[in-house]
Amino acid sequence: MRDFRDAKAMAHTLRAALAAKGHTVTNSESLELIAQAFGAADWNTLSASIRGEAARPRNNAAPPQFPTTATMHRALDYAYRRKHRYETLEHLLLALIDDVDASAVMKACKVDLGALREKLTNYIDNDLKPDDAGEPKQSAGFQRVIQRAELYAEGRGRPIRTGAELLLGIFPETQSPAARLLHEQGMTYQDAVNFIIHGTVKGGGDAAA
Repeated sequence: MRDFRDAKAMAHTLRAALAAKGHTVTNSESLELIAQAFGAADWNTLSASIRGEAARPRNNAAPPQFPTTATMHRALDYAYRRKHRYETLEHLLLALIDDVDASAVMKACKVDLGALREKLTNYIDNDLKPDDAGEPKQSAGFQRVIQRAELYAEGRGRPIRTGAELLLGIFPETQSPAARLLHEQGMTYQDAVNFIIHGTVKGGGDAAA
């Protein structure tokens, strides 16, 4: 019996079967129908699951379950829905606003999440042009941030990365709008480290304020 990793082949079969009955659907529509059949929100989400399954070790050891899985899916979805060629750091930072760990760090560093969301959304919608080149690929900067996050987590003796480590990984990308927008909010790498490592809130007070 086929499983979700056969989704593309199943979508092709479904499209052909519908065409034989006089019902024309596009390739994208057939993919969305298959995603729904597997209980996924959309094809983008199911596709990410397929990639994750393909990357699993070929032994009996279970792969690490990253707390950032939903966050990474959101970042991909932001790019996919806007037909962007690449997932950028701006897609990632927008997704991190709704990440429990990353948002806690940003709040502790006195970031106005509403204002940050508005500026990121404006940049993504107006400065990044649609390309419709298929499923977005991670930009080089995006990949570097993921690598840094894993190193940061390892350095802290943690087996897996969280949104907090991903957020830290953005700061060295000084030429990116994402890093610039954090800087405009008065947030620094050291502010983030102070909260993550020492629990120190910038300027004192309540991080949730």
